[in-house]
Amino acid sequence: MERVIPLPGGVDMAQRSDLFPLTQDSVLLAGFVRPRPRERALDLGAGQGVLGLMLMARCPDLCVDGVELSACAAEQACLNYRRAEFDGRGRIVCADLRALPGGMLGRYDLCLSNPPYFAPGRGAVARTAAKAGARCGCAPDELCASAGRALRWGGRFFVCYRPDRLPALFAALASCRLEPKRLRFVHHQPGREACLALVEARKGGGAQLDVMPPLFMQDESGNCTPEALEMYR
Repeated sequence: MERVIPLPGGVDMAQRSDLFPLTQDSVLLAGFVRPRPRERALDLGAGQGVLGLMLMARCPDLCVDGVELSACAAEQACLNYRRAEFDGRGRIVCADLRALPGGMLGRYDLCLSNPPYFAPGRGAVARTAAKAGARCGCAPDELCASAGRALRWGGRFFVCYRPDRLPALFAALASCRLEPKRLRFVHHQPGREACLALVEARKGGGAQLDVMPPLFMQDESGNCTPEALEMYR
């Protein structure tokens, strides 16, 4: 089954129900990315193309390629790029991000990823094979190694991750010469533990980390905060 859903930035996406759906994490990561004019980005684990669609809708001169292991998801991402008339600004390649095609190495200004957080056998059980594959992917060191290979020197890697798994992510980043530069924690409400971490790292960057103010999705009364609402526009 397929349905059309609106995305932040004013573009639509055709979402298949048997593939991994749009999540709040992707919306927050897209809002965290800070592209510069005429840059080229690579979405590692592109799924149905949602990150590329949101970013290209907001940044008219940004190009976003994607690599996706699932043939079904890669096909749907290609269709979504064409639907939004973004196929001239990016392409989707069906491949394993751990073995990027040679044409993708060292050419990107940005890499971004909303990766699976769970190792195989951990977390909730997905109901379809495609969703199960999306939940159980590569390890942090494999993901960071892929970003390191794709980025030019000085390029930036944007990723969202579970706060309790940040030590593994930071260790993987360091091993690939990706230095964390910005960190922001997301909380459902003030007084609650962080539910997500947004990280920007730079290839060959210096050892200085900017910890940003937290992002609260709701206020104490349960109402969406203005900043959270802005992420969905």
